[in-house]
Amino acid sequence: MAEKLLGLCLLLLQGGVPEASSEKMTAEVGKDLSLSCGDHRSGDTPEIIWNKDGNLFIKHNKWGTTHGKNSGSGHFQVLVRSSINLETKHVKLEDAGTFTCVRAGEVVTTLEIFVFQVLAEPSDVLIMTEDLRLSVKSSTVQGLRVSWLKDGKPITEGPSLEKTNVTIEESGEYTCHITMNNGVQTKISKTISVKGFTLSPSIVYLGGQQPLSLPFIFNFKVRESPLQGGVGAVEGDLKYLSSNKVTVQTLTVTSGAACWPSRCQEKAHPEDLSVALTHPKSGHYRMEIVLQIAGRQRRLHRDLCVANITVSSSHSDIITGGNVTLLCHINCLDQAGRLCWRHGDSDHQICGPPGEPNLAKAMTVLPETTGNWTCGAFLLKKELTRATLTLEPALGFQASPFFWVTVVVGVIVFVLIVTILTILIARHRRVRRARYRTWLIQNLHQHRRCECGYKGLAPPLFRQNI
Repeated sequence: MAEKLLGLCLLLLQGGVPEASSEKMTAEVGKDLSLSCGDHRSGDTPEIIWNKDGNLFIKHNKWGTTHGKNSGSGHFQVLVRSSINLETKHVKLEDAGTFTCVRAGEVVTTLEIFVFQVLAEPSDVLIMTEDLRLSVKSSTVQGLRVSWLKDGKPITEGPSLEKTNVTIEESGEYTCHITMNNGVQTKISKTISVKGFTLSPSIVYLGGQQPLSLPFIFNFKVRESPLQGGVGAVEGDLKYLSSNKVTVQTLTVTSGAACWPSRCQEKAHPEDLSVALTHPKSGHYRMEIVLQIAGRQRRLHRDLCVANITVSSSHSDIITGGNVTLLCHINCLDQAGRLCWRHGDSDHQICGPPGEPNLAKAMTVLPETTGNWTCGAFLLKKELTRATLTLEPALGFQASPFFWVTVVVGVIVFVLIVTILTILIARHRRVRRARYRTWLIQNLHQHRRCECGYKGLAPPLFRQNI
């Protein structure tokens, strides 16, 4: 009977004592933390004692708040207006530990706090081409299993994440998923921002001698002076690479804000450092700029090509019925771009493969193939630039092969006739010279024999035959 009464007393005693709760919590360095100590009735100011790892941390009653000797208690406080929670606005790694809340002499709550920190080195704001290292740090937890996600998609596992030569596409939210041996899990996110050139076209197509703008766009306000700790410009210029790296323009930099001298007074978008060329030349250009953030400097460059089409034919003399090849060349072309030949106003086009900068078309010169031929660069159905070639036969008589055969035969006949005439004339001259010699001989002979009875030397017969 005494044993039953003792058991009943113990049961009643246990029912009158509130059961202490135990919980495991995670926190992130630099964030808010609130530790609950149960319900609180308005107007009631009970004595609250918070212990950390068995030592007095904070004691609060109606006379005020007392901080214990435990390190770190100074940035915690007990709020009693609407709750009796222990709170801080800036968690530190050393705040990890086991906290107990004692109210009216009874332990109400036991909370085991694990504090983590995700570090971004050298910073969470980077300049293009820098290296990034993300790591997780904890002062008390061992044996962590860590995986990393970017914008919600898994990318790797391990205590750290490293990326070299980062680009602006690697900006985003990186999440560290932590699993401890006791099964407790937490996720900590870190936003990484990479500053530099945006993805603007790398090829600009030239149309005649019209002014041209070379697009150089950034993903931050490069034309404005940066805020404290922001990214700013140090120096920069634009070079024409196709002519021994000639400097075209040099940036004007004032307190980190950059602009081209001819456009500093223009109201342009603060991210826009495009260059206006009044007399553009085809070829390759390069913009270089030195950016600085928190004492770190990085020299960036972006190459851009001004594309132009040139056309020609394979022969300087074009004749009707002859064969000719139309040649088209562009100095740079998009991978998906095509060169196409089109005759006159016809919709029919002859196109080359994507990305090929040369296009040749062989043809026979006929009346229906002469006239204007246009070579254009196309991206899908959009024409980027063009050049025109006029195909016309050479002026004057166009000789056929039969004509040339006739000419050759005529020349041979002419040569034969000239040869025969030359032979006949030479023979006639020999005959006359022979008769003349004979006449001289006869006259000399007659003179010697004194047979001359008339004035003169030659008899009438010889005089007549000479």
